[in-house]
Amino acid sequence: MNYFNAKEVGEMWGISAQQVRIYCREGRIPGAIQKDNSWLIPESAKKPEKRNPADAVPKTLTPLGSKLAKQKKKKSYHGLYDYVVINSTYSSSRMASNRLTRDQIEMIFRKGKVFVAFEPMKVSDVIEALNHCVCVDYILDHFSDPLTIQLIKKLHYMLMFGTVDDRKGRVKPGEYRTEKSNRRESFAMKAEKLYASLYALIKEYEKKEEYALRDILDFHVRFEIIFPFEDGNGRIGRLIMFKECLRHNVTPFILDDKRRGRYLEGLQFWKRNKRVLTEVVEESQQRFLAQIALQSVMERGPQIKAFEETQE
Repeated sequence: MNYFNAKEVGEMWGISAQQVRIYCREGRIPGAIQKDNSWLIPESAKKPEKRNPADAVPKTLTPLGSKLAKQKKKKSYHGLYDYVVINSTYSSSRMASNRLTRDQIEMIFRKGKVFVAFEPMKVSDVIEALNHCVCVDYILDHFSDPLTIQLIKKLHYMLMFGTVDDRKGRVKPGEYRTEKSNRRESFAMKAEKLYASLYALIKEYEKKEEYALRDILDFHVRFEIIFPFEDGNGRIGRLIMFKECLRHNVTPFILDDKRRGRYLEGLQFWKRNKRVLTEVVEESQQRFLAQIALQSVMERGPQIKAFEETQE
């Protein structure tokens, strides 16, 4: 198959090369490949149709997603919102070998400070923890949006920007890994195939009419196999799962880092035995439901107290 660059395609379609690149980043040109910071578009590709805002389907916001987004907007740091940000950042970061404690991450989130520990602290641990908090805020702002390549790359950019690996050129925030990647995971897809595979995965997922927990887990496993980025794939994948649970009214969950081994086992054996990963997640869902119940009691506390005072 022959390929053209963005400038050549722009001339054929009567648009700018920049607009062609935007279409590629949004995943609207099937088969487009990014190589050495340039886009290659297959000769059979057709110009995407313009989107008409009037044709957009109104968003239906789920109750829990709306509540978290509302608490975030109000900067409510004593509710479910801060629990989600702190615990998801702590647990997901620990799975990625971040050694910060939960108290340290809470201080980063609430105060933008870190108290001194008894052992040396990695600069990247602090930056990536702060970046993860920003990513959680982003998915709460966009939890009802459909999944797109652009959204996923945006998350990766926010997670990895400014880290030591970014500054040393070991990771390119928001960019796919290339054939020059140092990662040699046996399960990871070859770099030249990952864009087309990720595009196809998202397209297949977004065609579903109904979504259950198994659909979200299946997407997660297949996303991790594609392994699109040099680093941060696990954290991005877990952020996406939380977002999709809020979007489709599935009980969300935060995977405890203490169950990391079981979680990785569930990823490995998903095709043969879906119960391993499902059981880990269902247990996490129960803990999240318990936290929702606790927060509900805490929120009603002042109201109950005020009512009791009126009865005296």
